[in-house]
Amino acid sequence: MLPYRKCVAIILRKNDRIFVAERLDTKNAWQLPQGGVDEGESYVDAAKRELFEETGISSVSLLAQTDQLYRYDFPQYSQNQMLKKYGMIKYQGQELCFVEFNFLGDDSEINLMIGTQEFRQWKWETARNILNSIVKFKRECYEKAFSELNLFC
Repeated sequence: MLPYRKCVAIILRKNDRIFVAERLDTKNAWQLPQGGVDEGESYVDAAKRELFEETGISSVSLLAQTDQLYRYDFPQYSQNQMLKKYGMIKYQGQELCFVEFNFLGDDSEINLMIGTQEFRQWKWETARNILNSIVKFKRECYEKAFSELNLFC
């Protein structure tokens, strides 16, 4: 069995809303910013790095992180894309720590064109609406993490 990739997912809060973005490569696939954790990197440091790399955002303060790690398996179509792109499948799925930040900046700080663009558009959304629009294979993982962090209050 293949291992799970060590990752972080970023919950960026602005008042009672959470930042969510639509993937550039898959229309209507909304998600939180997320990415891999480098060797020796803490989850919080990885979350700050990934958030900046994907959105240009650096004006944040730490609120919380999940105690639990949450896993999801890559669906067959994702595995097929990885096989085509990389010639191999290295991971069965991802194991995520969810890190929650408060956004201290202005929306003008958000820049999806920074680095290698991953998202086509973004919005501020409620936790419940994010769960209703997230791709199915990530939904249970998000729901458990949101519950642990009491995002439904």
